[in-house]
Amino acid sequence: MAETDTKFELKRELPDADLEALADRLVGFRRRFERIGQQMRLLTDLDGVKKWAEQHHGPDQALTAALGDRYPLVIFHGDVGTGKTATAEAAAAALCQEIDAEGFLLKLSTRVRGIGHVGEMSSLVGDAFAEATTLAGKKRFVAMIIDEGDALAFNRGAERAHHEDRVGVNTLIQAIDDARALRGRLFIILATNRFSALDPAILRRASLFERFERPDESERRELLSADLTGVKIGGQALDDLVVATGSHDGVPGFTFSDIQTRLLPAAVGRAYPGRGLHAEDLLAALAEIEPSPVMRDD
Repeated sequence: MAETDTKFELKRELPDADLEALADRLVGFRRRFERIGQQMRLLTDLDGVKKWAEQHHGPDQALTAALGDRYPLVIFHGDVGTGKTATAEAAAAALCQEIDAEGFLLKLSTRVRGIGHVGEMSSLVGDAFAEATTLAGKKRFVAMIIDEGDALAFNRGAERAHHEDRVGVNTLIQAIDDARALRGRLFIILATNRFSALDPAILRRASLFERFERPDESERRELLSADLTGVKIGGQALDDLVVATGSHDGVPGFTFSDIQTRLLPAAVGRAYPGRGLHAEDLLAALAEIEPSPVMRDD
C-alpha cells in the first residue's frame, strides 16, 4: 500500500511483491545487483557481519568495528532516464529479502526543500529522518531514497547557495551521521543526475558509488524484445530498431525512459485502436523522436 505526505513522495511496506516483480522487469538489474548487492548488504546486515566475523575469526574483531563505522549511504549517479530510481526501489526490496526483514521503503519528497522560510528545509529534513528512525525501531529495515539528490545535498560552497539551504544540507549531513547508530536498519540511497553538484561532505560519507549509463546495444535489444513480446517484429526490423536507438553521428543513444515512455507509445498511437502494431509503426515513430539531451554534469 502506497501513501504520500509532505515529507515522503512514497511510503511502502516491505517486502512488496510489486517491487520484487520490478526487479525482474528492469533490464540489467540482476547483473548489477549481483555485482553491488553484497556491498550493500554489508551496510545493512551488521549483526550478520558480526556473527560471520566471530565464527570465522574469533571475537573482538577490529574488522567488524571498521565495517560498522561506515555510513549507510550509497550514491547512484548518471544521465537522465537510465534507471537510477527504479533500481534503487528494486534494490531496497531485494535487500529486504536477503536479510529476511520487514520494513519500509521511503522516497524523500523534493517538497522538503520548502519555499525558503527560515529553518524550513532543515526542519522538514530533520522530521523525515526522525520518522524513518521511528519506523526502523529496533528490528525493522528502512530504505530511504533521496531522488534528485543534488537538490538537497548540493555543494554548500557554491556561490548561489542561500544560507537557509546551507543549514538544510548541514541537517542532512548530521542525519546521515546519526543513521550509523541504527546499525544498518536505516539505509540511504541518493540518486542524482549531477554528481559534481553534491557537497564534498556528502561524497566523503558515501560507502558505494554506482554509475548509470544509457543502455548499450545488448540492453536495448533485451528491453525491446521484452516490451514487444507478442508483437510480430521480424529479426531484421528488431536489428534496425536496436541500431537506430543507439548513438550515431554525435547524437546520443536513447535512454531506457526514451524507449519506454516516448518511442513505444508513439508507435502504438499509430496503430490503436484499429489494428495491431507493426514494425513500420515503430520505425516511423523513431524517425520523429529524438533522444533526451545528455545532462551535462559540470
